[in-house]
Amino acid sequence: MFLSSRNFSLFLIVALIGALIIATGCISNPKDSSADLSGATTSVDLIYYTEQLPPYNYQENGTLRGISIDLLEVITEKMGNKVSRDDVLLVPWTEGYQTAISQNNTVLFTTVRLPEREQSFKWAGPIYTYTNVLFALPDKGITIEKPEDLKDYRIGVIVDDVAIQQLIDVGVNKNQLVQETNASVLVDKLNNGEIDLWAYPEAAGRDFTERATGNPYSFRAVFLLPAMEGYYAFNKNVSDSTVESFQQALDSLKQEKDTAGISTYERILGRHIPSIGLAQLNYLTEEWAPFNYQEEENVTGISVETLEVVFRNIGVNRTRENVRIVPLAEGFQAAQNNTSTVLFSIVLTPEREPLYKWAGPFTKASFVLYAPVRSNITISSPEDLNKYQIGAVQASIENDLLTSQGVDASHIINGQTPEDLLRMMEEGKIDMWATGDLAGRHQMLQTAADPDAYEIVYTLSENDFYYIFSKDVSDTLISDFQQALDTVKNQKDSQGVSEYERIIYRNLGVGCTRQTFTDEEVVTLVNRTSSAIEKDALDTFRRINAAEAPYQDAEEPALYTFVYDTNMTVVAHANNILLVGVNFKGKTDVTGKQYRDEILAGALENGTGWVDYVYMHPVQTNLYYKTTYYRLTQGSNGKSYIVCSGNFKSCGT
Repeated sequence: MFLSSRNFSLFLIVALIGALIIATGCISNPKDSSADLSGATTSVDLIYYTEQLPPYNYQENGTLRGISIDLLEVITEKMGNKVSRDDVLLVPWTEGYQTAISQNNTVLFTTVRLPEREQSFKWAGPIYTYTNVLFALPDKGITIEKPEDLKDYRIGVIVDDVAIQQLIDVGVNKNQLVQETNASVLVDKLNNGEIDLWAYPEAAGRDFTERATGNPYSFRAVFLLPAMEGYYAFNKNVSDSTVESFQQALDSLKQEKDTAGISTYERILGRHIPSIGLAQLNYLTEEWAPFNYQEEENVTGISVETLEVVFRNIGVNRTRENVRIVPLAEGFQAAQNNTSTVLFSIVLTPEREPLYKWAGPFTKASFVLYAPVRSNITISSPEDLNKYQIGAVQASIENDLLTSQGVDASHIINGQTPEDLLRMMEEGKIDMWATGDLAGRHQMLQTAADPDAYEIVYTLSENDFYYIFSKDVSDTLISDFQQALDTVKNQKDSQGVSEYERIIYRNLGVGCTRQTFTDEEVVTLVNRTSSAIEKDALDTFRRINAAEAPYQDAEEPALYTFVYDTNMTVVAHANNILLVGVNFKGKTDVTGKQYRDEILAGALENGTGWVDYVYMHPVQTNLYYKTTYYRLTQGSNGKSYIVCSGNFKSCGT
């Protein structure tokens, strides 16, 4: 085709312009900020910046993880150009913030959307609510019900953090604020009593707390500051169409639901936020009192109440009403089918271990033989069992345990229910009753004329009990569940009592147990420890806290020593190192008795003595009557200490 002279001239002009464009390098690669001549960039044209702020965005073992990271991959995949987490740059917050403001085609997350930042970026979100809380030590008993309650406390904050303005807005005086640039320093100050409260995002705060103390629930969230929302903040030059496409993809993730009615967005949140993820699970158990059983319209029991406290500590919006009782075989099947299932209370066995994920143990229970105290039965070996008539529920595991111990079938008497067997033992038709230690105690509390008229005389087997999870549940959720569970068992409240002790007390009361060592051995241990402290106090405390012999007996774990100073602060404890540094003045046992104050008064007045109280047995995991011997001693460092050891009291004493 031929061109007219006019068209030829136009052709020459276009050609010359094209040559000039090429010569000056105006046609560039796709990563160049001017690549999209229409002004619309794609997701892969952008540079993404983030900071270390779990669970939103953080690096773990060299890999970026978190809510915002997971969402970014799914959002950009929906947009047609997936951005890998490997392409995201992890930088200090200030560097990322300044870069996102000044450099074209940049995105910063997770960024709180504040009025003063509104015009500096284009926004897509919200990603998730960003909530600052005030953390406190649990044993301080701090309760904040309204902002006015904050006026007497020293509050730790990060320099230039939004929490500073939030606290001032609710009436906190700036002089109350202790400012640091490092969250770990504030954790240390809270632990050391240099501050009373610490303001920080809850999830990130628990992460820092775990790094510093080994337990994310070492502190209790006592007050919530107004919620804020985190966003992806785009540099102002990024095209509106790109930001809008990003926003639409995020919105669709929030709207699309799976067969369980849970959105993709909620599933991603659930991987990283235990309060959300644990609320998405199915909770199943079997009928087995006193751990889990139906009582009128409610599911109740030791394991159910423990689960509720875990829910409360983590902030899971679930209760016992969300627990369903099913046959155990059905529960196992559901947990094996990756159906986001939790099943309890389950004994760990080698055959079961690889099939599930495990949290626990939350309690220990034994299959035992109960006998009337008045019968004074002693079982020295399995051979002694055939001297007696032993009752067991028909077709129960106790029958197998008795047979495996060599008990002849003629010595096993079956009953239909635990109540039947307890009645048979009261009437003298059987000598002993084979049952679970806690199950037997529960039945005695329900129907026995005198629940304390019976004692455990022999143990058939010991078992730890767990909560098991289907293998599709994330390790993050199980780890947080485990740590919250440990807190229920070990952490003392303002009265010096753990939640677990209160649960046991509500369900089983206080029991008695046969002594396995003598009171004379207790006195000997206290005297020996006192002599060691007089020679070298600090090294003795170190050895006690390491549970070295003789300070905790390897064969009799209930025989151990613990030491207070004269302010009733624990300086050494062979059985529970978590108690070291805790002041117990004015604190009580589960019944309300201030027995430690009695120990202090007796030691200062008399030097030595005995005090009775209620305490948790370290082996049998039940509450028993205990008596402790104490002695006032002078340490090698010139300070006075009260050395203690105790023994659980026999039934009938």
